[in-house]
This record gives sequence, structure tokens and C-alpha cells, in this order.
Amino acid sequence: MTRVKHSQLAGTWYPGDVEQLREQVDAWLRAAPAAPVRAARLCAVIVPHAGYRYSGRAAAVAYASVRRSPYTRAVIIAPSHTAAFRGVALLDVDAFSTPLGEVAVDRAAVAALTHAPLCALHPSAYQDEHALEIQLPFLQRALPDVCVVPALLGVVEVDDCAAVAAALASVVDDGTLVVVSSDFVHYGRRFGYLPFPAAGREQVAAALRTLDMGAIERVCAGDAAGFLAYIEDTGATICGRVPITVFLTLHGRRSPGRLLTYYTSLDVTGDYEHSVSYASIGFPEQ
Repeated sequence: MTRVKHSQLAGTWYPGDVEQLREQVDAWLRAAPAAPVRAARLCAVIVPHAGYRYSGRAAAVAYASVRRSPYTRAVIIAPSHTAAFRGVALLDVDAFSTPLGEVAVDRAAVAALTHAPLCALHPSAYQDEHALEIQLPFLQRALPDVCVVPALLGVVEVDDCAAVAAALASVVDDGTLVVVSSDFVHYGRRFGYLPFPAAGREQVAAALRTLDMGAIERVCAGDAAGFLAYIEDTGATICGRVPITVFLTLHGRRSPGRLLTYYTSLDVTGDYEHSVSYASIGFPEQ
């Protein structure tokens, strides 16, 4: 009997109707601007994970940059927003499902990871989590033949990053795309983060861009220590800071990342009192 993790975001975070979802994702993929690294094959992307109304256009730029590439597997590294645990939570199922169909899980890779330090099966961590599933419809349309390795990250101390990165690296080969799921700065009272006053749309947009770019520059440079120090100095509320740090530890400075697109929810809604930033970053093969 096939064990399937069914969608819990369809109809809310993205359309629940198969035709509507397919048309929306395909339209964004077609409209995605030419990325500066399009000529080079990417080995990894950092992609946002908000509802499609907000971050869908940003996600599409990343996935358009890898569309029809000969990957056989995608390792999705995402943060846990609801479950508390140390290390990596794995899920032993045969497939995930969305309105677009099923996405096969690489069970052999998952089984191998269960023997690695700080990695364990933790199905309850996936019950109310959006950061991993939100990537699946884009993968289904951009890379329909890939299987996935789901990895939710909880608490990973600095001293644990190398072990976690080494474990994940063990299931990354030339046919693997690494997908790092993260939004960037969450600004406003709702998020408990007000590093500058909500003085107006233009002022907030400019200050957010400066704050985000400080983090993005360090990410693109492959500077894990610098990225962590920047978060410590600024308090920047980047929800995927753990997956990003682990990825930077895994990838190092082998090839600089390139910012593919950037905007904020302020640009979508006009609300400058509360905003979440979205960036897609591509890492070319060395």
C-alpha cells in the first residue's frame, strides 16, 4: 500500500483546483525574467515559502532557472515553524500529493539519512508545516520527473552545522538540486521586529532592502559565519536562517550565489507596517 502525505495547503496557500493551480504556476514560469545565471546550470536555489499570492512570482524565477534541467532528485531543506526538535526531521512516505498529482520520495536516501547524526524520522513535524510542501507544485511543473528528499530542520547549534551539512551532502550528487526554503526579513509589530519606525512606504521599503541585502550579500558570498554574525548584530528575522546556514556550510564558497529576484509583501499589498521579504538566489555549479 502506497503511503502518501496529502496536501494541507491546497485551497489556502495555493489554489486547490488542479487547472487553476497548473495555469497559475505555468504563467509565472513563463513570465519569469531571464536570470543572470540562466546560462549556467544551478546546483542549488534559495526560494521563498509564503502563500503564492505573495511569493509565487519570486519562486517562479528560481524554478524557471532550473526548468527542464536533467535533475533526478531534489533535496528540500526547510525550517520547522511549529515543531520543536534538534537536528533534521525526516519523513518515511512513498510520495507527497498536491492537486497536480504525486511527487515520489527517494526512500533509499531517506533511509540512509536515518543513520546519520542528528537525523531521525519525525512525521509529526510535517503535520502543520508549510515551508516544504509549498515548493512541490513548482517542482512538479518545472522538474516533473524528480523525486524528493524532505528534510525539516529544527534547532541546529553552530557546533552541529558541520555534522548536519555532511549528512545532507551524502545524498547530494550531480543529479541533485538542493532547494533551500526561506523567506527573508519579517518586519512589524506582528513579528516582534521593529528595527526602524514605520514612517512611510518609501522609507520602510528602502530600509528593508538595505537590511535584506546585508544578509543576501553574505549568503551569495558563501559566508556562513558572516551570515550568522549579521543576524546576531541586526536581529534580522529570517525564518530559514538554519537551513541557509547549513546549506552554506555544505556548499561553502565553491561558487558564488547570484540574486535572481527580490521584493517584499509591501510591494504586493502596500502594507508598510508589516512586511515579509522574498528573494530567490541561484548557485551555479562550480
